[in-house]
Amino acid sequence: MPGTPNPAVTVLMPVRDGAAHLAAAVESILGQSFGDFELLVVDDGSRDATPAILARQAASDARMRVLAGPARGLVAALNWGLAEARGRHIARMDADDLAHPARLAQQLAVLEASPGVALVGSAWRVIGVDGGIKRMVMPPLDAESVAAALTRANPIAHPSVMLRAMAVTEAGSYRPAFLLAEDFDLWLRLSERHALINLAEPLLDYREHPGQAAWRQVAQRAMSEMAALAAAERRRGGAPDGADGPAPADRALLRELGLTEVAIDAGILGRALGSAKDALAARQRAAARGFIAVALRQPGLRPRTRLHLWLLRLQAALG
Repeated sequence: MPGTPNPAVTVLMPVRDGAAHLAAAVESILGQSFGDFELLVVDDGSRDATPAILARQAASDARMRVLAGPARGLVAALNWGLAEARGRHIARMDADDLAHPARLAQQLAVLEASPGVALVGSAWRVIGVDGGIKRMVMPPLDAESVAAALTRANPIAHPSVMLRAMAVTEAGSYRPAFLLAEDFDLWLRLSERHALINLAEPLLDYREHPGQAAWRQVAQRAMSEMAALAAAERRRGGAPDGADGPAPADRALLRELGLTEVAIDAGILGRALGSAKDALAARQRAAARGFIAVALRQPGLRPRTRLHLWLLRLQAALG
């Protein structure tokens, strides 16, 4: 099928060493009911069979383009893709997930009918390595509910969204200070100018597996999430947020943004504890043990919290 020079949608898919599930993810996009799109895959330094899989699939469909470069990280890969995108809308996709066949058609229809909306996400189904459905997640839907949820946490699944490309550019795209929460930071900045919504229909199958980024670097994720919320609060007060540097958020940046050491420790503990419970529910016991270890290293743990963590550790050990 031929590609077009100015498609309605660019589907942006970054990947590094994603050979295990990549072919199925790509096929779920190429098989969409809506056809006026380009699939732009950014290969961020893969060393497995990813390049060969991408070359084979790109050769069969002219709507697919591949950008390949050295490993520079997700934020750099995303921004490279945004700079090269030809579509007026950007649909995010990850290389281990599956898109519903009507996903692009439904999200594009909403954006074209709703000029005040800059982002359309959706509910999602959680699937396992084998593709079996484990559960469905229903996020807040209307703009008011999404905006309220954003003041506490991220209610939008990154690989489920379609965004207006111009709105993303005007907001400043993704920022490296928010490593592992780069989407949350972008949603917060977009929400200051536009409405963000989710659709009730699950348009994405989100795959849980041991290699995914969600099971890594929980302390960094927690600091980036805290930084995103603190930066948004500074902007609401009329001040620059001071988070445009190239380095990922750390304790020094969080202190500059007004957080105390006690608040930082509590934020890391809360994220590690929540992630441990999520990992246990997903039967990712090794990841759960790692999160529990991070939580146990936090200072000032109350005896009740420490006991709770040890019980979770026992649960992770026994399976």
